[in-house]
Amino acid sequence: MKKLPPLIILLISNLGFCQLKAVIIDSETKEKVPYVNIWVENENIGTTSNEIGVFSIDTSIGKFLILSSLGYENKRIEISTISDIILLQPKLTELDEVVLSSIKKQNEIVIGKFNDSDIGYYYASLDKPEMKARFFPFDSTYYKTPYLKKLKFRIYSEIRNAKFNIRLYSIGNDGKPKNPIYEKNIIGTVKKGTNNVELDLSNLEIIFPETGFFISYEWLIIKDNSYKTTFPIKDSKKRIEKIMYEPKVGFLPSEIDENSWTYKDGNWERVESFTEESNSPQRYINKFGLLAIEMTLTN
Repeated sequence: MKKLPPLIILLISNLGFCQLKAVIIDSETKEKVPYVNIWVENENIGTTSNEIGVFSIDTSIGKFLILSSLGYENKRIEISTISDIILLQPKLTELDEVVLSSIKKQNEIVIGKFNDSDIGYYYASLDKPEMKARFFPFDSTYYKTPYLKKLKFRIYSEIRNAKFNIRLYSIGNDGKPKNPIYEKNIIGTVKKGTNNVELDLSNLEIIFPETGFFISYEWLIIKDNSYKTTFPIKDSKKRIEKIMYEPKVGFLPSEIDENSWTYKDGNWERVESFTEESNSPQRYINKFGLLAIEMTLTN
């Protein structure tokens, strides 16, 4: 067997030490916490814990990890102190009083209606956790049908059983998504191909806030969602290989950006407009991507 040069051995060793693998556990129940959003602080590096709370991440850059999961306190932890277990502290939440009354007739209204043909652009995350959010303002007519019944998305996936997560946020004074209004993950699973995916929220008893709220679509950076593909290199006949994370979600072209936000690098920012280089349909150029979400409200 040939001996490896000392420099190659050193590089392999360094790579091994820079890859952190750990499991995230509920500090009270000791159960594993799935689908935790994980970022290296102040760096464009992130991942998601899988369905059994396990994750791995490159720690060659940065000193702290930022962990975010619905139902838990956010955690900032120094990378050098992590062994193989990270504990998350559950949030303390107070339950609102529930008033029971008889309903003679069920009423429904649908907000954000779209036709399948309205959507000509689908987006997937490349290699890090990402969320896209759409703000829905409140209208006084919603008092008659205040409960969220279901959400519908237009989804395209290259693989079977890809999963995505939905988070619901209040609006902050700066107009950005702020606090979760529901403290649990809402996981959707999709078929291969293009489909309308509906999530039933009727048993969650979520009331439309009078200040409006954000619906955010979160990509889960887990192995089961990964899909290898190639992209053209500008001014070249060659293509570059990349891993994408399914499923893709449909966007509508919008003239304004006030209702659309994106979460990446650990921060919320307004979406950027489509450019000629984005490989999007012409009707999207110089417009903003608005998540195609159809929401049904009921009494």
